[in-house]
Amino acid sequence: MVGIVALSTLVGLPGRAAALDDPTRPGWTLLYNESFANPIDTGNAPWVRETYAQPFDTIMDDNGQWYRNDYGPAWTTAFNSFRTYRKEFPVGQNGWLTASLSARDWNADGVVESPPSLTREQLGSEWVAKMNVPDHTGGVILRPSQQLPERYRVEYKLKTIDFGGKRNGTINYDGRINGYGTSGCKTQHPWGEGSDSPGWSGDASVPYCEWQDVRAGNYGYNGFHFMSIVDFANPAPRNNHFWHYRRKVLMDSFSQHPDRVGSGTGGRVCDSNTNTYYNYRDGNFNTVNMWISGMPNWNPGRGGLAGNSQWFMTSCSGGVAEQQLSSAAELQPELMPNTFYTFAIERDATGYVLEASGNFARVGQKTLRFHRPFVVNNNPIWHYNVKAGEYNGQFNGNLVQNDYNGRTTWPNQWPAGSAYPDWFVIGDLYTNVYEGSARLTDVRLYVPSAAPVNLALNRPATADSQCAASEAPAKAVNGSVSGGNGDKWCSVGTSKWIRVDLQAASQVGRVVLRHSGAGNEKPVWNTRDFDVQVSTDGVAWTTVASPRGNTANVTTHTFTPRSVRYLRVNVITPTSDTDRAARIYELEAYSS
Repeated sequence: MVGIVALSTLVGLPGRAAALDDPTRPGWTLLYNESFANPIDTGNAPWVRETYAQPFDTIMDDNGQWYRNDYGPAWTTAFNSFRTYRKEFPVGQNGWLTASLSARDWNADGVVESPPSLTREQLGSEWVAKMNVPDHTGGVILRPSQQLPERYRVEYKLKTIDFGGKRNGTINYDGRINGYGTSGCKTQHPWGEGSDSPGWSGDASVPYCEWQDVRAGNYGYNGFHFMSIVDFANPAPRNNHFWHYRRKVLMDSFSQHPDRVGSGTGGRVCDSNTNTYYNYRDGNFNTVNMWISGMPNWNPGRGGLAGNSQWFMTSCSGGVAEQQLSSAAELQPELMPNTFYTFAIERDATGYVLEASGNFARVGQKTLRFHRPFVVNNNPIWHYNVKAGEYNGQFNGNLVQNDYNGRTTWPNQWPAGSAYPDWFVIGDLYTNVYEGSARLTDVRLYVPSAAPVNLALNRPATADSQCAASEAPAKAVNGSVSGGNGDKWCSVGTSKWIRVDLQAASQVGRVVLRHSGAGNEKPVWNTRDFDVQVSTDGVAWTTVASPRGNTANVTTHTFTPRSVRYLRVNVITPTSDTDRAARIYELEAYSS
């Protein structure tokens, strides 16, 4: 099942990374920009034990029924063999961000053995937040403290990353294996990949070290969520399988150990210069995956897991989301922090945009940008609707588990009338895999800029004369140029002028005139010579623009904003040929 998507792919934009250091984004208004210039105040937030009294769901959450139905009572014993502790504190202006941390207390003495952290440090000329996860059983993320707006852009700069992958050609570096410390066992316990997953016994009663090894072997991989959009409020680190059912769109790394790749390809990576794929096993293992979550399998088999289909977008696929593990690029961590990478996600009226910029392996400085509509060929982005009115219930279903130790049905997983506001997540959100550190800064949230208000729209207009009853001055302020030849003001008078009363003093700094060609008449009839004037009383006039020899269909005239009540255009030479009529299809006024 392959979906065809609408796309907007930008690659190889010169100077893009430098531009991304500037927070200005055309069409967007910046709400927050967290540069970590101020110290991170944890408020001495304590580690609090997680009781699971308020689980995110009863399916795949840490104490989810799915695991009990699969593994039986032995799984509950494994789950109860340790305690989980959490810590949260606000970050940034008005606490618009929240840091959420999770750690494990192995011997139930109330003390976390290897606590993760979020701290602030200086890196060159910048301040950064450092996420540090010293053991794979911990997690640390940044998320918004409130749900995201309906339309937004969120972005940040990644300055360093050390969550696996090769460094200078080897998976073993700095005394670690694929980013993991070498001491002790490191396994997925107690959230194994289903009892029937190949490569282990599937017996939840086996000792910790006999669960699936995350450091090497068939299940060896590390990674990092550059940015994900998830479907529930106040996300916090959880087991990895829980997240497979909770993401909408995401960008992440997937640093597989060579043992996991084995004799296979390990997936494929796109060379965006040639638009051809190469095998993961031939790369540097620092992949950037840009993908969406699709529909789940409503009836997984015994010994399996609940999860959603995965659709990957690359330049090699033309931006089409395909159900095959395909990485869009590879980072070059050795170049950091002198090189940084920018990750961004946007939501517009029709879908999501995923964007990654930086100096990627094999292809150099690029911006990779893909737009995926909410639904393509009846294949949706999972839980895309942030409002009930955006969705009619067509993808609803019951999740059914019929497993070795129990059967449960979770009805109406996407019903009509549901809504799933967006929340972003950055960091290590898995508490049974992933280990390392990363530094980031300039976490920014944008909303669409308000459309400029045309102050002249439908305001009273007068003129020296008009060519016909249907070509009155009011036609030049009706907001339209598409109504045919009569959708304009026209004059053949001796002195040709049009005046608009804004009906109140307003700040005006820009006037836009749409001439003959804008209304699909002859461009040679575009107003040639004219003066744009403003007044506070309709008596004394100030000329703010005096175009001469104009041939453009649309002219824009900017000036220092000032208080204006009246606008006037005096036409001196109406056309560039012998036609005597002045034609203005639209006169618009803006504050800037």
